[in-house]
Parts: sequence; structure tokens; C-alpha cells
Amino acid sequence: MKRSILVLLAAPMAIGCGKADAPKTQAPPPKAEAPAPVAEKAKAPAAKARTGHPNLPGFVRPEGPVATVNGRDIAADRFNAEFDRMVGRGVRIPADRIRHIAQSILSRLIDEELRHQAIIRENITLTEPEFESAYKEYTSRFVDTEGRFDESQFRATLERNRVSVEELKEQIRQESLSRKLVDKLGTISVEEAEMRSFYDQNSSSWVEDESRDVRPILMPIGPGGREAEDAARKKAEAASDALRAGGDFEQIAEQYSDRPRAPIHLLRTSAETELARAAFELKVGEVSRPVRTRWGYFVIRLIEKNESRVRPYDEVRDEIRHRIRERKVYLEGLRIVRDMRKDAEIIEKLPF
Repeated sequence: MKRSILVLLAAPMAIGCGKADAPKTQAPPPKAEAPAPVAEKAKAPAAKARTGHPNLPGFVRPEGPVATVNGRDIAADRFNAEFDRMVGRGVRIPADRIRHIAQSILSRLIDEELRHQAIIRENITLTEPEFESAYKEYTSRFVDTEGRFDESQFRATLERNRVSVEELKEQIRQESLSRKLVDKLGTISVEEAEMRSFYDQNSSSWVEDESRDVRPILMPIGPGGREAEDAARKKAEAASDALRAGGDFEQIAEQYSDRPRAPIHLLRTSAETELARAAFELKVGEVSRPVRTRWGYFVIRLIEKNESRVRPYDEVRDEIRHRIRERKVYLEGLRIVRDMRKDAEIIEKLPF
């Protein structure tokens, strides 16, 4: 079995030696003695490096391969990109933490390379429909109050994490391939008994807070400053009056709003606090006065009042199975990589 080789290059320290006995025929030695030379241990070639990071004085940025895994190099560019993403460009980090961060990044890159090699070896592929499904599942978490995809929220998250859309797609591809690798090499099962136990041990997770479902009419505020604000508010007041007078909701929504909108589900803790407050003050069937939000003026009709309740086991059974399985997939993936490390030839070449 090949053994992993860990190479951390540090400047050799000179070690002083004791004073040697002088021969009788020789003059007394001088008071100051030079230390005896110390043989330096053999080392794997380090990655070429240059100093460079605006907030880390003395940091050495690799330029050559930072590791070799079964004969395949891990390029310095991948390491440097991950390092910059993790530490940022405006953060100062204590020197004693730099090595720890660098080793964590390198370890993750080595694990990724081991998985990549295993995926090729096991002839695992990802179809385009499989990728589209995984990408859709990821982006489905970025929605507005109407359940539609929120592009601005999605872009803000990418920017905050310093990830481009293409980088995100590649991450999703690799994660999907890794899951298929676990499915092929691992052993995962979820039993009914452990699902029941999970339900009992996480009782607070199944509490559903009271909520309100409303039908909205939105009057957006267009460009134009105060005049546009007043125009949207007056339209909202007219829509509210018409609904309170018994008008047909669909016709009034078409007359006063830019388009039909899906019902909104609101909790007391919803981000749009003013809209939630208005909803919780209504009785079923009642219509609110205009409510100012970041999107414009809303007029809402309460269509359903939902009291707090505990969701029964049968209702959350599939969700529990999914959560348990996801955890097992993660742990099994770690085990598979640990086993691959035992048989891999790994040479680390960080220059610090």
C-alpha cells in the first residue's frame, strides 16, 4: 500500500554543537566557535512561489503544483482561488492561522481529486436532464413572496460567496457525480424504526406556526418620485374600495394591477412585516387598506387562517427519510474518500 507523504517546507534551523577538545600540539581555540553544519533532510520539491497577498504580510503564494495525487498535479491556481475566496481581500489573519487554513484547503482539493479519479475509474456520468434537475433544486430556494424565482437574491448570494454562475454549475455537476459515486460504492439504507425515532427526538421541528394565506393585488411604484408614489397609492385605495364594495376580485385585479398574482403565505415572522401585520388583523374574506412594501402598494384579501399545529408523522415521513438519507450520503462519502487516501500516493508541496 502506498503511503501519503506530507511535506511541509520550513527554513532549516541551525543547531549549535558543544566545544570539541583541542589537540595538545594545537594552539588554544578562539573564544567564539562556529556551529557545526547540520545535514538537511531530503524533501520533496516545493511548489514555486512568490510573496503576495495584500493583507497577509509574508504570505507565500504558490505558483507550481501544490500537490500530486496518484501522479496527477493539483495546480496552484485552484489553491490560490480557494484561498482568496476563503480569506477575502479585506481581512487580516494571524500568521499562526494561515497554515491551518492552507492545509484545510489543500486537503479538500486532494479529496476532490481522489473523487474525480474514482468517478472516471467507475465510468460514472451525469446526463443533462440530471444536471438540470439538480440545478433547479438548488435555485428553487431563491424565491420571492409569490414563490417565483428571485434573480436579485440569487445573484447577491453568488456575489457574497465570490462564485460565478459557471463556477456554481460546475460545483453542482461535481456534487451530483459524487452522489452517484456514493450510490455505487457505498451502502445506504433508511429503516422505518430510525425514521420514527428521528420524528420523536425532533418534536419541535414539526411545529407549524400559525399563518395566513392571502390573495394580493400589487400596484408597483414606477419611476417618477413622489408623483409615481402618489399614483400607486391612489390606485391601491381605489382597488381596496372596489373590493370592499363587493366587486369581483379577478376583474379588479386585472383593472388596477400589472398582472395576476399567486396567493401569498404569511407568518408573523415573515420578512414583509407590514404585510404580515395587515394579514393577521383580517378576518377570512376581509380586504385590507393599501399596505406599502418595497415592491409597491398591496391590497390583500384573507382567504385562509391557519392555526398553529404539530404535523403528524405520516405527513412528514418522506421529509424525514430525505433528511436521514442526506446525512448518510455525506458520511458515506467521507468514508469512501478516507479509504481512497489509504491506497493513494499523495505528495503535498505547499511552500510554507
